[in-house]
Amino acid sequence: MIAPPISRRHRVLGIIAVFALIVTYIQFRPRWKEAPFEYARDYYQSVSSYFGSPVYNNTLYAEGNEGMVNQYYNSSNPCANFPNTDGVLLVMKTGATEAFDRIPTHLLTTMSCLPDFLMFSDMEQQIGAYHIYDALAEFEESAKAHNDDFDLYRDQKECPVSQKSCVDAKRDGQKAWNLDKYKFLPIMEQTWKMRPGRDWYIFAEADTYVFWANIIHWLKKESRLNPREKLYLGSRSFIGGTPFGHGGSGYIISGTLLKHLIEYHPGVVKQYNVKGAHECCGDLMLAQALDEYESVKLQQVWPMINGEKPSTLPYGPGHWCEPILTMHHMNAEEISSVWQFEQTRKSDKTLLIKDLYEGLIRPKMQVLRQNWDNLSDDVCYLNPDPAALERADGHLRDRKKNEDELNEVEKEAWKSWENCAKVCEYQEIPDEDEYDLHGFSARKEGDSGSANDTELAEDTSPSDAAAREAWKKALNEKKRNRSCFQYRWHDEVCCTSKSFKLGAPKTAPDDGSSETKWMSGWYLKGINDWIDAMGECTKPAWKTPDP
Repeated sequence: MIAPPISRRHRVLGIIAVFALIVTYIQFRPRWKEAPFEYARDYYQSVSSYFGSPVYNNTLYAEGNEGMVNQYYNSSNPCANFPNTDGVLLVMKTGATEAFDRIPTHLLTTMSCLPDFLMFSDMEQQIGAYHIYDALAEFEESAKAHNDDFDLYRDQKECPVSQKSCVDAKRDGQKAWNLDKYKFLPIMEQTWKMRPGRDWYIFAEADTYVFWANIIHWLKKESRLNPREKLYLGSRSFIGGTPFGHGGSGYIISGTLLKHLIEYHPGVVKQYNVKGAHECCGDLMLAQALDEYESVKLQQVWPMINGEKPSTLPYGPGHWCEPILTMHHMNAEEISSVWQFEQTRKSDKTLLIKDLYEGLIRPKMQVLRQNWDNLSDDVCYLNPDPAALERADGHLRDRKKNEDELNEVEKEAWKSWENCAKVCEYQEIPDEDEYDLHGFSARKEGDSGSANDTELAEDTSPSDAAAREAWKKALNEKKRNRSCFQYRWHDEVCCTSKSFKLGAPKTAPDDGSSETKWMSGWYLKGINDWIDAMGECTKPAWKTPDP
């Protein structure tokens, strides 16, 4: 039977199609084999991260801190290494105008691992599942009625929409500050009523970061403090000669002291509520109450309890091998970054101030930044003209170095930022190989030839090693004693610093004038020499509380 023409054409087309597929396979098969499987796996992993994978690129990982942090951030179990906080309670104070800006980041980071805590404000609020109590709810109405400090408190309650819509943070900032001082003593009373019997109470503010691994280890092991004693611990500040624990840095009160203050002196809160109208600060009033009723004064724990943050900490002598317990002035982004640093550290050792520099600050250090304030103000050099001195800030005039003590470089330092930069360079210490040990080079140049090679070798072999070691020791000592690490120049004022800090941006001058720019520089060689001379911290320099 003969196939019709259409069937024959179909067969031919089918054969051609099969042949074309075979040729295509043969041509592209080597390329498929060469395509790396790793590429496909990496692509899959990058895509899968959008669908719940807990591993991400660590955004803190940078050139300069590779040895400190892991390249990837595994967020699957953030509380795995969190300490046991039994017997310790965090009490956080905030304000209605800032609560929704600051508190959520705490709840997503450190506080997510705390089994219990309390939050107080000047208004009762709710953030998700978390409740913020009104610290002033039981404040006497008669005391509030005729006190202008409570205008904001009343306005907040009458706001029918969000507080952000009703309250101007810039305009009402002072009002919030005035209201804040009344919260301290009522918070003590409410905390004891709601959570009595804890060993330690840590009081912090919404811009305070607590390093929980360090603070728990210190309280329970290193400090050897007994919570059954009446103890008040913090970073000491003074107002009118009265010492008190700085509220923003955080302070710690033993359970015994809190119990005594609230249960044995029921009138203390009411008394200080009235007294608040005549005092500046709530943390000061707390110290006054503890002294008046319990004869307890603050014990100093600075620099471990600290009022700075990573970008403003004065790294250097006294701020290096010490463990860090708290930091202050932390915005939401900074809180998240420090939590991320703790989560991605390669080491599980005690976190030192040194580690904050190495992990967070060192990658950002550079020789010069324009329109930047690195907070240098330890020693200042000003234009000696009387009119210029009068124009200069009084704080900077107080730091002015005496004219009769100036070297030639310092006399010119105020004239430009380039001149200012030379002050730290002038303190440069030569490297070891730049020294002429025992004057051998000079002796060789003037050698008359009377000494033979054997005699020279005898002169330079055993004693040379000892001399080099002595020089090295002397050099390290000089590097450790460096007193100029960075500088800042602005409006004919040059200031240098005995520590190194990152600082923050400054607004550029409207006229673009070079004289009014803020110029900040770091003498990186001197900083790195000091770090090398310090070597490794053999053990944490835990602070013993000072009475």
